[in-house]
Amino acid sequence: LLEAYNYYLIIGGMPKCVSSWIAHKDPAKIFKIQRELIEVYENDFSKYSGKVNSGLILMVFRSIVAQLAKSNEKSMYGAVREYGRARDFKEAIEWLVSAGMLNRVYNISKMEYPLAAFDKLDQFKFFVFDTGLLKHMAGTDNSAILLKTDYQFKKYIADRQSEHALRYSKRSYRKDGAITNLPPYLARKTKELL
Repeated sequence: LLEAYNYYLIIGGMPKCVSSWIAHKDPAKIFKIQRELIEVYENDFSKYSGKVNSGLILMVFRSIVAQLAKSNEKSMYGAVREYGRARDFKEAIEWLVSAGMLNRVYNISKMEYPLAAFDKLDQFKFFVFDTGLLKHMAGTDNSAILLKTDYQFKKYIADRQSEHALRYSKRSYRKDGAITNLPPYLARKTKELL
């Protein structure tokens, strides 16, 4: 499904939102591109879903923001539909994960390397494959992020009482107490820098 939209996303080898921002610096144009892309994806769920109920796929996709807003350590199927259970949405979820629309991120039992060895397979949350689209789905104003240098989501360490936290932002690499700031271009080197 994602490959079907390469023509829509890429202009001259650069993502459409990025090229629009570079050319116009207009958050409204970014909002329009993101809205159109969400609509294209949602409209195409029924075309590519096969035997999986496209209505359930749409419900799961639209519930991601509500699920992430909850402080629980795992996805809550009641956020998709009242009294919802995992078995009601299993096929729709697996379809979205297989299509590359959602990433499943597991809670872990220990903060040790390798993290995958400590995955709690029954505790996970889903994230939309693109953080810009997730931000759009959450209704966060583009100008709040693109035009304000001090914007950040709160609660990094306070809720978890962790000794250390990572923040990926456009700021340069630096350690600020328990928080390590990494610019996006260093994301692949996270393990080495900690």
